[in-house]
Amino acid sequence: MNKKLPPLPNLELLGKLGEGGMSTVWKANDLLRGETVAVKILNSDLTASDEDIALFKAEARTMSEIQHIGIVRSYDINCYEGIWYYTMEYVDGYNFNALLSRKQHLHESDCLLICESIAVALDYAWNNFGVVHCDIKPDNIMINTDGVIKLTDLGLCHTFQYLKDGMRDIPDHVMGTPAYISPEQVYGDIEPDCRADIYSLAASLYHLSTGRMLFPGLGNEDMMKAHCDETAQAKDPRTYRPDLSEGFCQLLEAMLVKNRDYRLPSWKDVCEMCLAVEQGVAFKPRKGPVSSLSLNLSESVQDDEFDEEPAELMHVPEPKKRVFHFFKGGGKKKREPQIQIDPESGKKILRKPKAVNAGFKVNKPVDW
Repeated sequence: MNKKLPPLPNLELLGKLGEGGMSTVWKANDLLRGETVAVKILNSDLTASDEDIALFKAEARTMSEIQHIGIVRSYDINCYEGIWYYTMEYVDGYNFNALLSRKQHLHESDCLLICESIAVALDYAWNNFGVVHCDIKPDNIMINTDGVIKLTDLGLCHTFQYLKDGMRDIPDHVMGTPAYISPEQVYGDIEPDCRADIYSLAASLYHLSTGRMLFPGLGNEDMMKAHCDETAQAKDPRTYRPDLSEGFCQLLEAMLVKNRDYRLPSWKDVCEMCLAVEQGVAFKPRKGPVSSLSLNLSESVQDDEFDEEPAELMHVPEPKKRVFHFFKGGGKKKREPQIQIDPESGKKILRKPKAVNAGFKVNKPVDW
């Protein structure tokens, strides 16, 4: 973190929103725009080098070019007294890691909507800009008070370095978060594409739906090796959450195939399978390359042969308008009080539960 942060031009910092290894994010009033923004500041005293600055600028540029409701956009990048920073859209809401700490796990229908929303946003980013996020995790997925799911932190996109010598040890420069990283990012021998993000999103959804990571209790290096090891498989999500549907578990399994050639190949396929799960469509049990997820599915399908490619999906109708379950009470169970930020002082305020909780309204992702 910067030891002493000077006042930044035309910005009134209100409070810190988050901190990472390379940067901090602050809530601020933009005096020129006349609105609340988030300010990401590169930690110059710890990491800033010419390469760090170049990556930081590339991140801001990419976020400014991608104009999509499901991806946080950036505005201006500047350098003041040696400090690099850029302003971006402020999301008044929560990231899903913080929400998970309150809720222990999320409802399946909420996880499907997260999956569908991210699929729509990253389909746009991949097909129009060739962007691979490379660090999808619950911390980087947010929901605002209007019920819009937004992906943030494009700091690793377009920056993945890969090896040419075919080594299979964990390289020192792996970029990503060990709990959610794709096998090809760990190996580092091929350039990642959208399938790397598909794997990471499924690992995040497993965590959100069960309250447990794919490979808990391991150090970072062993956790990354587990993503690549064909003998390492996570437990069936229904071990922890028996109410999860078979279709949802099959969706995760198809997204978590270790060999990306047999993984769901595109964001549109992910979105279509999400909609099919919502409609109760049954899929053939997978047969082929190993997934990071071990499912005990019925073998009742009367087919002698199974294709190794994902089964073709039947046509599914448009999803009905849905509402998140995050803050809905059950029976006489009291809602937890909410911590909110005072927009004027930036201080945390404890809001007492209201008698009636309407919950978040949800904006459905853009139609295909």
